Amino acid sequence: MKNLLLIIFLLIGYATKAQKIYVWCPENYQVKPRIDLRKNDTINVVFFDGRSIPPKNKIECSSEQIIQTLFSQLKATYPAAILVQRPESDYYKKNLARQSVLIKIGIAAYHAGFGTDISGGIGMVGGHFSTMVFPKGQWNAITSYYVQIFVGDKTTTKEISNVSSKSNMWGYKSARNALNECYNKSTGELLFFLDEQLSN
Repeated sequence: MKNLLLIIFLLIGYATKAQKIYVWCPENYQVKPRIDLRKNDTINVVFFDGRSIPPKNKIECSSEQIIQTLFSQLKATYPAAILVQRPESDYYKKNLARQSVLIKIGIAAYHAGFGTDISGGIGMVGGHFSTMVFPKGQWNAITSYYVQIFVGDKTTTKEISNVSSKSNMWGYKSARNALNECYNKSTGELLFFLDEQLSN
């Protein structure tokens, strides 16, 4: 019996060390709808998840779920516009039709990790994200977007990245709170950037 318990504890310890990156589904960012902005205009949206999260991590939210949460957020923010989600394969196409507004959102990071483990899941989707320093001994979370918006012949890009750090007082709950906090910051910046471009 003692040997069995020892084996169980060793397996739990191994699993804990193997799971270094954590992903939970984001909560909707609360924002006031832009009622008349781009009324009846078609806005095409393309998402690309460029994260490089290795297997055997604690992933409780799929890439598709994250993208659909973001897309639902856009539809709730711009209810008067006609938002159309285009396939991910359109993300790197250079000659997309531009009769309407086109928004490309690349997800470079959306995950949490303990200490410097977080750096393992950051992908590259364009832009030049600055090297970040993550505090050791704390839960760190990051949400990074690379956004391009095409309005007629005008193209505007923006890199958005936020990091949140929490003590390990509440374990995974601290990690989840940190992830939700940086998601809200980055998504808020994303929406304000789109407001500015869509208002022109």
